[in-house]
Amino acid sequence: MRSRTERATAVVAAVVVAGLFFGVGLSQGWWLGRAAPPAGPSADPASRAVAVDDDAIDAGVRAALDRTATVVRVAASPRMMRERGQVYQWTARTVDIKARGRAIDLARQLDQHVEPAGAQILEQTPTFIRIGVRRAGLDLITHDIQLIPFAPAARVAILFDDAGGSLEQLDPILALGRAVTVTVLPGLRHSRDVAARAQEAGLEVLLHLPMEPEDSRNALGPGGVTTGMNDVQIAQIVATDLSQVPGAIGLNNHEGSKATADERVMRAVLQAVKSKGLIFVDSVTAPKSVGARLATEMQIRTASRAVFLDNQNQEDAIRAQIKRLILLALERKEVVAIGHATRLTPRVLGEMLVEFDRHDIELVPVSALVR
Repeated sequence: MRSRTERATAVVAAVVVAGLFFGVGLSQGWWLGRAAPPAGPSADPASRAVAVDDDAIDAGVRAALDRTATVVRVAASPRMMRERGQVYQWTARTVDIKARGRAIDLARQLDQHVEPAGAQILEQTPTFIRIGVRRAGLDLITHDIQLIPFAPAARVAILFDDAGGSLEQLDPILALGRAVTVTVLPGLRHSRDVAARAQEAGLEVLLHLPMEPEDSRNALGPGGVTTGMNDVQIAQIVATDLSQVPGAIGLNNHEGSKATADERVMRAVLQAVKSKGLIFVDSVTAPKSVGARLATEMQIRTASRAVFLDNQNQEDAIRAQIKRLILLALERKEVVAIGHATRLTPRVLGEMLVEFDRHDIELVPVSALVR
């Protein structure tokens, strides 16, 4: 048996241990019935939190979709991944949209808007785009974008004529974020640069071919076709003008009320177009134009302008013409309209894009409407 001294020593030791146990329990809270904190990223001293700026990425995605699509549904859910001592936490979103243009154009807009936030397109199909961050071999998916099939009520091609004078003229056109077409005059200071920049942004480009007007007081500008030229001269002029607008998929006429009514002149112009496999858009600057008829006879893909948007370079007048264009599009289903890069039209159009979306009218490249 243990002595009285040994028993006393054991009792004291037990009291000390119990006191320590009670104190630790109070400090942690669980002694009073509160649950101990769950083990999280901070519980592992070896783990290091890695920031994923999903808010900035989402802002970029929304900015791109505002320009190119109608958002139908968004679902968000938190995500966490632990790998090699690092902890990633972010919000993943599934977005269903009705795209207002080609998936390739939408992807280009998305890539430009999310890249500053450190994200990129991880996967892409004609109906699906996945966006996220690639870190240390991991794909952290922030957005799965599903493209819902979209059947537009009508399709409209808008051409912006007279480009080439300055690069700044393109800014409001590119800001539209829609598939419009830029037509570039030859021989201007920035003709080549404007054509290149428009194409880099995914827009179609035409040569805006100067042609002789009825009113001789209207300046024709460099590279113009006149009724006094023979067929060889016309072919040479068209070839030279096309070389100054590299990448042009075709041409439309600048002015030309006299030249487009001359069948010989138009055949010479269109023969040059056909020899290069290009398209022709008749600006219809005069009712006597034979351009579209001859192009059809010569089996050249062609279309004709139905609406001029800015004969009057005033906001109210342009707005009225755009409303007329919308009504005509709903009636005819396919319409070609012409405005000018040098006027107020791009800005006014930008303010009215919501009207096109409300009526499910799709803006398309002019090549989509040639026949």
